[in-house]
Amino acid sequence: MGVFFNTLFDLAYQSFSKVTAMQTLSRAIGVLMMIPVLAFSQQPEAKEKMRTVNVRGEGMIAVSPDQVRLSVQVNTQAQTASAAMRSASGKTQEILSLLKSMGVEEKNIQTSRVNVSPTYDYSKQIQPPPIVGYHASNELSILFKAKLMEKVGEFMDKAVTAGATNFGALQYEASRHRELEREALTKAAADARARAEVLAKELGATVGQVHTISESVSSGGPAPIMRTMAMDASAAAPVMSGELTIRADVNVVFELK
Repeated sequence: MGVFFNTLFDLAYQSFSKVTAMQTLSRAIGVLMMIPVLAFSQQPEAKEKMRTVNVRGEGMIAVSPDQVRLSVQVNTQAQTASAAMRSASGKTQEILSLLKSMGVEEKNIQTSRVNVSPTYDYSKQIQPPPIVGYHASNELSILFKAKLMEKVGEFMDKAVTAGATNFGALQYEASRHRELEREALTKAAADARARAEVLAKELGATVGQVHTISESVSSGGPAPIMRTMAMDASAAAPVMSGELTIRADVNVVFELK
């Protein structure tokens, strides 16, 4: 009798387990089938493409230069290197004394180059060519500030007498250059926004936030003045400072609303 009930219990348990397993499997399949639907429903909506306008703005500042840079060079020849250097140094010292007498401060004078090199005679068919002397040169870079700019021409003429052989280009500058650059950039940015607003208004839109921006700044002035020393030292050199122009350009991409 006990065996009979045990067998009946086992059959009932197995039947119940099969039903439960089938129900569990059925539920799992139902959940898996719902996952793609849920994933699809949770995907964000496609973002609308942003409308933009690309404009270029310009800003210009015109000022009178308040300082000028000038380089002056002394060149000498001698039989020995030391003699050539002594000669160049002596003439350079005369030029330095001249600058001091004109009121140029030492901090505004810089030795930019000192050089000595042999001079060869290439006319003879000898290798290597013989050394027939030495060439020495000194170069000074000078900054004339404010009212001293008026003395540049006078200095150039007197420097010839002192032994100067070459001058570099006159480079006109504004001591407030960085500040003036920022002012030009401010004007350029305002010009870019004004252009964008004109375009947006005509197209029925309004200007929004800045998306991207890039800038460039340049400056220009009078054409450089070059002068060599095969000239009459008594003839005053006319020097005109002219006007210095600082220009800023910006490219801005604005969002349109």
